Amino acid sequence: MNQRAIQTYVAAISVVALGALALVDWAPLLALSGRDQAGLILLILLGLVSESMSLRTASKSGSGTFTITFIPLLTSVLVFGPSTAAAFMVVAGSLGQFVVHRKPFLKGAFNVSQYLVATVLAGIAYSWMGGRAMMPDGGSAALLASLIPFVGYGVVFLLVNHAAVSGAIAISRGLTFQAVWGEVFGKWGSNIVYDLMVSPIAIAVAILYHELWLFGLITALMPLFFIRHSYFLNYKLIRANQDLLSALVKAIETRDPYTSGHSVRVSNLAGAIAREMNLGVRIVDRIEQSALLHDIGKIDAIYTEILRKPSSLSFEERQVIESHVTKGVDLLQSLSSVPAAVIADVRHHHERIDGRGYPDKLRGEEIPLGARIINVCDAIDAMLSDRPYRKALSIEATREELKKFAGIQFDETVVEMIVNSNVLEEHVANVRAPSVSSEVDPATEGADLPSPEARAPARRPKAARSGHGSAVPSTEGRA
Repeated sequence: MNQRAIQTYVAAISVVALGALALVDWAPLLALSGRDQAGLILLILLGLVSESMSLRTASKSGSGTFTITFIPLLTSVLVFGPSTAAAFMVVAGSLGQFVVHRKPFLKGAFNVSQYLVATVLAGIAYSWMGGRAMMPDGGSAALLASLIPFVGYGVVFLLVNHAAVSGAIAISRGLTFQAVWGEVFGKWGSNIVYDLMVSPIAIAVAILYHELWLFGLITALMPLFFIRHSYFLNYKLIRANQDLLSALVKAIETRDPYTSGHSVRVSNLAGAIAREMNLGVRIVDRIEQSALLHDIGKIDAIYTEILRKPSSLSFEERQVIESHVTKGVDLLQSLSSVPAAVIADVRHHHERIDGRGYPDKLRGEEIPLGARIINVCDAIDAMLSDRPYRKALSIEATREELKKFAGIQFDETVVEMIVNSNVLEEHVANVRAPSVSSEVDPATEGADLPSPEARAPARRPKAARSGHGSAVPSTEGRA
């Protein structure tokens, strides 16, 4: 992470936030009656409660937060107007970040500042479009006149918020803004549309406040906490499944000291390559998850002795080892939290570009991109690792083998990116480290997976074993 660049970025956002506050017309806020001041205070309290009940979701690429604080904010806009929404964000945002979540100063300052900028700019758009407050005397007529401005408020808020967050992620992870924006914004703006789907709830809350005052706020927002609880239970189930899969991966690799940490290293390498290819954040997460799980089928005890065998496999043994792909698919299909893309890539991670892989003999771009990436990663980790039947290859030898089998076993684009970068040098340190932890949290969304062993045609170089069930190219017939 470029710490200085991040500090500069946060400082700039903070200065913009202070400037934005100077643009706010605070007169409507100061004119609120005692009754409406009580309503605003309750909205702020509900916002803080929402923050205290927010859920953090984590993956290897980062983390996110699920919260319903956006609803009290939108309600404050409709009921009291944009200046009150800015006040809501100053108080609820600051207390939420520094008191409720106890964020480090840099992160807390960034979050509060970018929320303030988004709130103020959205409020300006709301007023410009003719939006009015329901209180003190606008009532339902003001609500009807403000529906389109209200949508505009939400769109501007989310665009500014997403842009600020995308900039921070791009700087901290060394990615391009466009790549991060594509993931944050979603295809055709799907993520913004999804966020805006909560806006009718805010409209309902505003109406209830107008009719029932404080009781209306409490009545309207209580069901939202039940929604949050439901989401929490579902997230716990997903995490439990992921922890189970991680434990299974670790159990597989403890059987054989030569492959200990293999899946984690392949996952890390696949993620590094995917990022080098400027793939989106969610796609990178998906590929890392698939790479972590690519050998999950080998948990079955029938593979134990074969995996430890120091000599060549017989035809019957190879048939057995190749079945780990379908066994892995069967296992993952029994878990509802594993995305279909991950399952598909686990199935196809031993396909070859020339169509001589297994189980379905897919060729070229018929093979999922993630599977093509992990095909290469699986072979790289095997070539750079000591195995019972050979010593690790050098980096140069590995690079030459990748070039030789590009377009035959490996995807040419992936190989070209690897041989023209420092990926191999960075990976070899992980391979030859004294110990490698397999305590890795798989990403919450799908991915794609590893490589093949199928005899190459006689007129082409022969592919030798990288490990049981995985091909490592070698001019000696055995890597």
